[in-house]
Amino acid sequence: MTVMNKNGYRMHLMPKKTVIAVMLACAATQAFAEEKQSEKEKTVTLQEIAVVGSADKSGDNFKSSAQSVSIINEQDIKNIGANKKLDDLLGYEAGVLSKQFGADNKTNWFKVRGFDANTTLDGTSLSNNGFFIWEQEIYGLEKVEVLKGANSFNYGATDAGGTINLVSKRPMKDVAGELNVSVGNFDRRTVSGDYNGVINDSVSYRLVGLYSKMDYPIDYTGMEQFYFAPSLTWDINDRTSLTILASLLKKKGTPTNGFMPGYGSLIATQYGKIGYDTNLGEPGRDYFDRKQYSIGYEFSHDFGQQFRFTQNYRYGKMDHDFLGVFAFGSNNDRLANRGYSYLNGQSKVHSIDNRLSKTFEFGDIKDTVLLGIDYKRSKADAQNNGFGGVPQIDLFEPVYGAPFTVTGSPYELSLKQQGTYIFNKFDWNDTVLINLGLRNDNYDSRSFIGTAANSANGNKNTHNASIMLRTSLGLSPYVSHSTSFNPLLGADAAGRGYKPFEGEQLEVGLKYEPTWMRASFNLAVFDLTEKNALISNASNIQTQAGERRNKGIELQSDMRIADNVSARLSYTRNNAEQDLNTTRTVRAPLIPDNQAAVRISYKHTNSEILNGLKFTLGVRYNGSTEDEANYPGLKVASYTLVDAMASYPVSQHWSLQVNATNLFNKEYLSACDFYCYYGTSRTVDAQLSYLW
Repeated sequence: MTVMNKNGYRMHLMPKKTVIAVMLACAATQAFAEEKQSEKEKTVTLQEIAVVGSADKSGDNFKSSAQSVSIINEQDIKNIGANKKLDDLLGYEAGVLSKQFGADNKTNWFKVRGFDANTTLDGTSLSNNGFFIWEQEIYGLEKVEVLKGANSFNYGATDAGGTINLVSKRPMKDVAGELNVSVGNFDRRTVSGDYNGVINDSVSYRLVGLYSKMDYPIDYTGMEQFYFAPSLTWDINDRTSLTILASLLKKKGTPTNGFMPGYGSLIATQYGKIGYDTNLGEPGRDYFDRKQYSIGYEFSHDFGQQFRFTQNYRYGKMDHDFLGVFAFGSNNDRLANRGYSYLNGQSKVHSIDNRLSKTFEFGDIKDTVLLGIDYKRSKADAQNNGFGGVPQIDLFEPVYGAPFTVTGSPYELSLKQQGTYIFNKFDWNDTVLINLGLRNDNYDSRSFIGTAANSANGNKNTHNASIMLRTSLGLSPYVSHSTSFNPLLGADAAGRGYKPFEGEQLEVGLKYEPTWMRASFNLAVFDLTEKNALISNASNIQTQAGERRNKGIELQSDMRIADNVSARLSYTRNNAEQDLNTTRTVRAPLIPDNQAAVRISYKHTNSEILNGLKFTLGVRYNGSTEDEANYPGLKVASYTLVDAMASYPVSQHWSLQVNATNLFNKEYLSACDFYCYYGTSRTVDAQLSYLW
């Protein structure tokens, strides 16, 4: 029997000639239609059109979204400081668990509402292929959209936790720029720059770049990174716009390996605990070398009379060469059992999305209809070994250099997916809002790993339905129901192909924007289930008969307490469970019952010398967790972390910012799920910026 992890495959697309033909045909259609528009109709300007790369395909930036959606804007991204990653940015969001596996310089780790979540870039699917996981430099982003819970309407095959859509920095209308230099502990240093140029009234461009080099809290690990993202916008006319977005990311260094045996981390020993910064890998042989290339475009044309066409396309390629040794257990004395993970190959991803929308108005009624077709294709071809053998090592006084041989087997993954969707947004007098989205996907996924070949194909319908009532008091109650699916490669012991994971969510919530203060509140109660999970029967054979569930409550608020004081509050209550076998259900590991965070910012405005000085203090709390399957009765203790930021505009063009994460350098165990993981040590970074 061959089984793949649900992240161990992914997607495919049209032949290149077909894509080019679609692009040219659409462009020609738009140009012909534009010529037929009268001068009188040309009153809609591009500034009124929402960003095409937003995850809200209807174009209203979630203003009438009857679901939990959180927007992290560019200022929030700047406030977090230099040398941070996406999972650092998500630490204060309700319903999001981030960095549960501690410090990792290879990738980002987060869960939304207790489940894995997809990451998309500018409204296009990244379609990660197993071990080929796309990583985005957050300095290149202007906002992050967090869509919570099962919802395959936007992108087809998705994880039950939801979608994190990353919106790239893109050209603006004014000339502006900045240069930043930062240094920090663990020998961290970064140089970054962002320049927006204007060629003429119709064409502007933007250049974003970053270089960083840093060590990590785990001994003998570090990473060097180079990032460059050019973009160009051409306002072809008052109704037609084309934006080209490209990026290059290179990372090379010695990877972290935060895997710890439960013995010596969760479980006390006669020798004490494994050191907080101990490296149980092989730093002399471990290496990481990844190159990411991406290019795409966003095309938009307004025909007038609220009739609009938009199209997104992206091509991504990744070359990845990686070897990492890790500990997976012990002899219950001084020695750790170890293995290695090896990958060398490349992944290619294409994605295209076409949308046509029309808004009709009848008195107090406004109705928007959107039709869309998207297509994606991905393919990975590599040599891989997910669990090679490595000699044991002393847990408490590691000595490196034990010889071992690295081998790899074929690792080939591909997936094609074509989706057709329709969305209707009904608005009566801005009081009753009804949304209904229906989607159909055809998918075909294949894998060849080692000597085992598997395939899965099918047709899946999903939906998203909601209703919201807006009142004059600023209260907006809503209810929504949505579904998702994600194909799973492999077959059970009887040779039956696996069905896709199926997610279903019911959410009841209340949004509140009081008239008496500048604030927003979002309370949501959700019931999220993922079906067709793999479990073991009485013979210890995996079958698709299980479920993963989370029933929870989220509260998030952003408020302006005074002109110079603001706050963000979040609270999450989880009741996450998963079926372990046909007779036993356990509490889901990693997911705390309670999470809370508060971040308060103060800006000094009452003196000439310190005018503009800003302080931010944040506190994050994660409740206790338990891995009942592997360590029953042993809880991972709750922990509370403090973060801080201070910034000061030294002059009109110069500013200084200092960020501290885990300010008091608390040592803690973040989670256990077969392996155990230490949390992230204190990091401090100081950044000097020149802006013009």
